[in-house]
Amino acid sequence: MEIVKSLLKRLAILAVVVCGCVTVVSAQFMQGRANGLEKDIERHVKFITADSLLGRLAGSSGELKVANYIYDQLEAAGVTMLTPRDGEDFYMAGTSEEGFPFRDTIHSRNIIGLVPGYDSQLRKEYVVIGAHIDHLGVNRISVNGQEQLQIYSGADDNASGVATLIELAKEIAANRFLFRRSVIFAFFGAEELGMAGSWYFLNRSFSDVSDIAMMINLDMIGRSDGENRFQIFTGVSNLELNTIVNNLKMRQASIQPVLSGTDYFPSDHRMFYEKGIPIALFTTGVHRDYHTPRDTYSKLDYTQMEQIAEFAFALANSVANRDKRLSVGITSHEGATDEDTYYTQKDVDKPAQFLHGDEVQFLKKWVYPYIKYPDSAIRAGEVGRVYAEFIIEKDGRVTNVVITRGVSNELDDEVVKVISASPKWKAAKLRGQNVRVKTSVAVDFKLSKNGEFGIKK
Repeated sequence: MEIVKSLLKRLAILAVVVCGCVTVVSAQFMQGRANGLEKDIERHVKFITADSLLGRLAGSSGELKVANYIYDQLEAAGVTMLTPRDGEDFYMAGTSEEGFPFRDTIHSRNIIGLVPGYDSQLRKEYVVIGAHIDHLGVNRISVNGQEQLQIYSGADDNASGVATLIELAKEIAANRFLFRRSVIFAFFGAEELGMAGSWYFLNRSFSDVSDIAMMINLDMIGRSDGENRFQIFTGVSNLELNTIVNNLKMRQASIQPVLSGTDYFPSDHRMFYEKGIPIALFTTGVHRDYHTPRDTYSKLDYTQMEQIAEFAFALANSVANRDKRLSVGITSHEGATDEDTYYTQKDVDKPAQFLHGDEVQFLKKWVYPYIKYPDSAIRAGEVGRVYAEFIIEKDGRVTNVVITRGVSNELDDEVVKVISASPKWKAAKLRGQNVRVKTSVAVDFKLSKNGEFGIKK
């Protein structure tokens, strides 16, 4: 978009240049904010999830009001806004054959802000931190002949990410002289409609895509119960990026994210990853309230969201201050061995297959027919969903089975045993060569008779 080009040229002239050697300093997160960010993040979430906004469906007046709110918050904090207050309004229509990741006509808007870096050379490169604004809107149902609205307020998905990014933008704006590269804050519309907002930003709006050093995506970061640990997904096993994350975890009082090898749900980071840009998805994962009217603001952990904001600040600061750009993944990392390299099923040209099917076929034809519900687990009333990750080798063997979210030792062990005994898969292919892939499945244990899927007693 022309507005981006003109504003960046003006910023190159107006921004203050810090002369001399700059020593890497510790992040000055929340300096001068004795009361922390929790209450501010909660206040933002309550506004974004208000019933009056009717679930902020893409293109709706509710989405527009949130866009206006974000703009006002960032402008007041000194962030240079690259879009109008109503956002960069866009309409798109196309087919998958034309390269569009969605169908039908889509109307939505993006809100984009910028904090310029202090380095006269590196400021021309960008760390993008994003979160999507939109959600599912409303569902109209009839109860006793009366029409009622079910409002999908989307507190975790993704008011949690938007609210946290607002406060993160304020912190980076207040500490702009700690960032050599520039930081872009991207609030995307129409994520729920095929990530259309981020696609538009990368393919129609922003002219300097090749200068994006990294994208951090905040999506569903509000939960903290036993099944919802803070996770960071970095795409292909990215040794450089993963090392940075692990080093940040060693800081005193730092939240401890889990480096995940699985991309649990589609979101805007995928559009950047397809462009060869290093990514990090920050999430606390899916839960039973996901995409239901039960996803409300009272269920979020605002203390943890503040901690996640601090970790995002530290990661953005580390990447912004590197002398060299991050590599995209392990394949470009010197010294990486073949045994270290794996991809996800979405990274390859032909995903690994089980009996001509995907992971659902694997559950249907192998896991559920052969898994047993331990008698002691039945007597103890143990139920739930076990999440397992595993690698499919170049020859189709299943290895490295790991439980990422378990229920009990007995149920977890049964899942590991059955998956480890899997017959060979048809190996994944990338550029005509067999490659290793990591994938995951979720195995349900229920104490009732099931249909096609599930454990039978």
